[in-house]
Amino acid sequence: MGYEYRRSILELLQNYRSARVLIACAELGVFEALGTGTVTPEELARRTGTDPTGLARLLNAAVALGLLEKRPDGYANGPVALACLAQETDFYVGNLVRREGVFYRRWVRLDEAVRRGTRPPENVQDEPDPRWVRDFELALYDAARTAAPVVADLLGPFIPANRPARVIDIGGGHGAYSIALAQRYPNVEAVVFDLPPVVEVAAELIGRAGVAERVKVQAGNFKNDSLGNAEFDLALLFGVLVAEDEAEAGRLLRRSLAALKPGGIVAVREFFLAEDRTGPLDAVLFDLHMLVSTDRGRAHTVREVCGWLEAVGFREPRLIEAIEPEPVRLVVARRPA
Repeated sequence: MGYEYRRSILELLQNYRSARVLIACAELGVFEALGTGTVTPEELARRTGTDPTGLARLLNAAVALGLLEKRPDGYANGPVALACLAQETDFYVGNLVRREGVFYRRWVRLDEAVRRGTRPPENVQDEPDPRWVRDFELALYDAARTAAPVVADLLGPFIPANRPARVIDIGGGHGAYSIALAQRYPNVEAVVFDLPPVVEVAAELIGRAGVAERVKVQAGNFKNDSLGNAEFDLALLFGVLVAEDEAEAGRLLRRSLAALKPGGIVAVREFFLAEDRTGPLDAVLFDLHMLVSTDRGRAHTVREVCGWLEAVGFREPRLIEAIEPEPVRLVVARRPA
């Protein structure tokens, strides 16, 4: 068994290096530079501003990983890269992969974050960059774009069918979930509420989706500014509570309760941990990601979130989920009528 255990460790290390090949190609713009054609290594080096010899070695690794194809007259994107990395499609993740480059550099300091109990100061050095907010929101949009229609279907039973349904997307960032709700339900009117630099990006994506008449943006700080008074049928809190401690989460949930009409629904989405906090793997890794990237963020269990909801006055908190075409788990609760 010792050989098998050793092999599993080496495979983990190899996966890290494989991921770095993908990220390097994305950061250098290789997939976009190749587009839908075949390009010689020399021309590709010119387009990406790289050393031809070093680039060729990276390209060969990308071929071995199944990302690129090597042809007699040059290199080309393979099917996976064409679908997800070379051009804007419903499955595009290029912004997400490039942002992972920043996150990988943060993860290098995981041991220091564990010693300190919070992120190291070096892990915030990218955020003053004026492009940070835009790049970050576009990356999150890539992550959300395939889950958003599934979320819209899950929330269908909570959308009033016989009148306009008002939705507030609190800390809604890129607005992908509000966009999906508006596209799925013609009577939905949504507000994406977030900080001024964030809603600029959201407004662009909303306009691109063709739903700007029914999905608006509102600039503000959800910790201090009014979210409305009994105005909304549905409140979304997606990826918001994970950045707060329990006290701040409680304050935000009380504000969300006040924004809902009697009988209105709040929906919470995040990577929910198992009760013993040792799984599932994506939630455990996200929990560590919050350690290296935030001052106090963490993942939560379904029971924790349900308890917070009940403590501020919500009723009937429960988990709803979908498995296909993409796993989505939401905790929903109702404001008493």
